[in-house]
This record gives sequence, C-alpha cells and structure tokens, in this order.
Amino acid sequence: MIYRRLGGLEVSVFALGAANFGGIGSSRKLVGKGETEAEAHALLDRAVALGINLIDTAGTYADGASESFIGSWLASRGPAMRDRVLLSSKVGIRGGLGRKHVFEEVDRTLARLRVDTLDLYLSHVPDPATPWDEVLATFQDLVKRGKVRQFGLSNVSASDVWSAAAKGSPGFGWVQNRFNLLERDDEHNGVLEACLKLGLQYTPYSPLAGGLLSGKYSLAGSIPEDTRIGQRRDLYAKAWSPENALRVEQLKTQAVAHSLSPAGLATWWLLRCPFVTSVLVGARSPDQLEQLVTQALSLPANEGLWQTLSSPGQ
Repeated sequence: MIYRRLGGLEVSVFALGAANFGGIGSSRKLVGKGETEAEAHALLDRAVALGINLIDTAGTYADGASESFIGSWLASRGPAMRDRVLLSSKVGIRGGLGRKHVFEEVDRTLARLRVDTLDLYLSHVPDPATPWDEVLATFQDLVKRGKVRQFGLSNVSASDVWSAAAKGSPGFGWVQNRFNLLERDDEHNGVLEACLKLGLQYTPYSPLAGGLLSGKYSLAGSIPEDTRIGQRRDLYAKAWSPENALRVEQLKTQAVAHSLSPAGLATWWLLRCPFVTSVLVGARSPDQLEQLVTQALSLPANEGLWQTLSSPGQ
C-alpha cells in the first residue's frame, strides 16, 4: 500500500467507501438493498489486511446503518483496531449545514460509530441557506471541541470552494467530488484549479462511474433496470452515452494488453492522476476489493499509457 498526507494525517491511497453498507447511498427507498452487516464486516477486514486505513461513510447512508455497521465492526475487533483506521463521515445532505443540525448530527454519527472523535468530516453537499463562512465556523468549533480532527467539502463547485476560502486561509483541507475516466468535469469547471491554488487535497469517489468502467455493460443499449446503476440512474444516466461506449471499449482493449481488468486499469489511471490523494472504492465483496486494489498497484507508472487513456478519442 502507498500512503499520502491529507492534512496532518497519513492516509492510504485507497479508501474503503461504505455507501453500500445497508443500502445504496443516501436513498431511503433502497435501504436494505446493500451489503448486510456480516458482509460489511468482511469487506472491512479485507480492507485493513490490504493496508487501507481510511473508511468513508455518511450519516445518511442507509439512514445511519452504514455508520452502525462500522461501529459494530470496530467494537468487535478490539480497541487496537481504532488506532489502525481513520474514520471519515459526512453531514448535510438532509437537514442542511446549519450549526444546530451539524452539532446534533455529529453526535449521532459518533454514537453510531462508537467513537469519541471523527478523524475526518465533510460537508456532504452545499447548503444554499447557510453561508460558507458560517459552515466553516461550525466545523472549526467541532475541531476545537475535539469531535473532529480535519474537515473538508464534498460535491462542490469551484465557486463553492472559492467562497468557502474567501476569508484567506481556507481552514478546510480537501475536496471530495465524483471523478473518473468518464466523468471529468472538475478538470474543466475550475475545481481542480482552485484546489491547486489553495493547496487543497482531492479525494475522488465513484472511480468506476457506477460500474460503467468495469466493462460489464453494453452502453449501446438502455440502462438495465435490475442493476445498481439502474437503481441510481439519476446519478449515472448522463455518462451512459455512445461516446463513453467507445471509450469503454478502448479501455477494455488496453486492459487486455496490460493483463488487467478494465476496472483495475481505470482505477490505476485515477490513482496516477497527479492531483489525487486517495481514491474511494466501494467493492461488493472482499475478493473484488482485493483484485481492484492489487491490480491498480501492480502496474508501475507509465506516462504513455496514462496519456493514451486521458486523451479524448483514444
């Protein structure tokens, strides 16, 4: 495993995303459709065995079940496990980012995780009703009170980043947005430029674009209803296009040439992006997680291959 600095913390270049523990993300209609508690524990065990030390969740994932599964796992593995992992959660997708709500939610999160302090905490989405200076003041108070060690912003635009940093030193340490080989808006909308100028880290999620980069779908047809991407078409329908169908076929060709799976090569590409600190991966099984991580780490730096995958039309 490779480790990089995120704020004052040393994080693995892969983070285990727990959005599917107990449900599918923050969707209330899909609670119970994700991994069971036992399956979540098995994924967490394999992640730690692989050297992953960062676990990412949110208070709204499966209405709190994701955090509860992680909390029961920590309790069952003994106190030494808490020293081996960093816990990251998010707030604000329901209820906003007002001070009272954030303080109430962080206490609920800590209780579900069965810990006293969160290593990392993110605003899940912007809150139009709460100015960024108020949001940052709330998070800074959480740090002062020992409830949170570091905080960042998720699902933000460049204007959000600049607005949050308008008072000078940004105070927050990183941005967590959706970014992958097919969804690269942050390269063009100013988010990555803002991170570079402000000295912020970047932790992309959805490295396989909801499974599109696994190569298992034919993007020429319609989105299949009985799949996770079908259940979350609100997130991934835009990426289901003829142009991306061609890119996936080209990814598959390159993957065969380098003895990797399409998912492994797509994750390798993301890991090699110079602005990436840690990639959030949300595998369905321990073996899938191990295959994805080991393949992405097995291929050394290859500037020609990286440029080939990065270039439009390649």
